[in-house]
Amino acid sequence: MPEQRRSIRSHQAIIDAAAELIRSHGVPGTAVAEIIARSGTSAGAVYHHFSGKQAIVVAVAHQVLQWPLSAMEDYADNPAPPAALFGYAVEAMRYEPELAELLVQLGAGALTDDSLGCQLQSEFSQLRDHLDQTLHRWAEINSIPRESLTGVGQMLVGLTLGYATQRALVEDFDTDAYLALGQRMLTSAVGTS
Repeated sequence: MPEQRRSIRSHQAIIDAAAELIRSHGVPGTAVAEIIARSGTSAGAVYHHFSGKQAIVVAVAHQVLQWPLSAMEDYADNPAPPAALFGYAVEAMRYEPELAELLVQLGAGALTDDSLGCQLQSEFSQLRDHLDQTLHRWAEINSIPRESLTGVGQMLVGLTLGYATQRALVEDFDTDAYLALGQRMLTSAVGTS
C-alpha cells in the first residue's frame, strides 16, 4: 500500500476511534492512549497527524459538521425552507443516532475547556454561516423579505441541538411531536404556510 494511502487511512482511523470514544465517554473521559488503542495506530501516527487531543476533537467536530454542510450545498440551487431543513436534520439524527450523541458530548466538552470551546465555536460558526446563506437564498427565490429571517438560523440550530440533547437524555422523548412543533414554529417565524 502506498505511504500516502496508509497515512490517509490512519488519519481517518484516529478520527473514527476518537468519535466513538467521545460519544461514549465524553471529551474529558477520552484519552489519547485510548484513541491509539481503538484506532490500531501508534503514538507516532497520532502525533504525525495531530498536535494533541484537542486537535483530534476539533477534527471529529469538523467531520461531524460535514454532513449538514454537504446537504446544504446539495440544495444550493433549490434551497429548502427552514422547516424542511429542520426535518432533514432530525431525520439524519434519527437515522444515525450517534450523531446526536456526539453533538451533545462535543458541546459538553466545549463548555469545560475554554480553548477547545473557541476552536469548536469556529467549526459551528462555519455551519451557521452556510445555514444563513442557504436561508437567504431560499428567501430570495421565494420573494420573502430578508428581515423575516432574523434569528431563524439561530432558532433552527437551537431546535436541532435541543433535539440532540433531549434524544440523549430523555428516555421517552417524542421525536415526532418535537419535529412537528419545531416545523410549525419555524414556518410561523418566517410567515409562510
